[in-house]
Amino acid sequence: MMRYLLKRLFWMVPLLVGISLISFLIMHLAPGDITTTEAAFNPKASEESREKLRKLYHLDEPVIKQYGYWLERMVKLDFGNSFASHQRPVFWEKQDEHGNVQKGLIQDALPVTLLINVLSLVLIIVAALPLGVLSALYHNKPADRGITVFVFVGFAVPGFWLALMMMYWLGVAHNWLPISGLHSLGHEKMGWFGQLWDYFRHLAIPVFISALGGLAGISLFVKNGMLDVLHQDYITTARAKGLPENTVVYRHALRNAMLPLITLLGLSIPGLIGGSVIAESLFAIPGMGKLFYDAVLMRDFPVIMGILTIGAALTLVGNLLADVAYAWADPRVRRGVMH
Repeated sequence: MMRYLLKRLFWMVPLLVGISLISFLIMHLAPGDITTTEAAFNPKASEESREKLRKLYHLDEPVIKQYGYWLERMVKLDFGNSFASHQRPVFWEKQDEHGNVQKGLIQDALPVTLLINVLSLVLIIVAALPLGVLSALYHNKPADRGITVFVFVGFAVPGFWLALMMMYWLGVAHNWLPISGLHSLGHEKMGWFGQLWDYFRHLAIPVFISALGGLAGISLFVKNGMLDVLHQDYITTARAKGLPENTVVYRHALRNAMLPLITLLGLSIPGLIGGSVIAESLFAIPGMGKLFYDAVLMRDFPVIMGILTIGAALTLVGNLLADVAYAWADPRVRRGVMH
């Protein structure tokens, strides 16, 4: 098993470099750069000043050479500084030439996105597993049909439209929930319970919007897996031995039905960090999704590459964790990995 893990970790390095190179080249195929954006906001910007900016950011050099500069910094876990006027570090805090410590953009945005997406993932798992099991146990019955309708509605409804409707209905029309930001004015003066309640009210709609699509998909996934497992011979044998139905369903059937779901959960790790562009932009939440969206609009290459590289690394790690979880859950896979 250890040999397998070391081999996978070794191959992750060239894969990550290849993904970053392809992302860097594709990104530079898009028209315009940061100087185009700067000129759009400053009509007095001359061609000479734009050329100075290009030289400052090495944009006048060949793309491969630019990638070499970036790769050299990336090996040191330094993704450079943002092209924006604040010139903040992309990844983590560091000192500028005047000795002032500047916090990194990803350092600020990451905890917010993690909080929203971890809460969404918990909601998905807590709700999707029982819904999928219930739908499989009552297949082609009213409970199954009702859950199926919910699943297809969850797939079909556009997230941005539902977010806007909930913002209007719950926030504007009835003023039940806030529709912007993470906390209210005067949040610091509240007690710990008041602050917790304030966070809950601000995050209720974004978390629900982020969780709805995944909840529908995973519940359907669990249902299909349970339907396949419930017809296996070992389930019939377990019932013939007189085992309680809960033991048959949740200990024997659900564990095997969860195997394909492990892959989905492993691949969901990048989503925890990547954030939701729609939810974070609509609700003015300063997370990774909004940071990436703003960076794309500004052609802020260091920020874009920092987020893409972290996402690629987490995708590879998620694949590895999914394989390890597979080996833990299924002894047949574990024996195959070890040999």
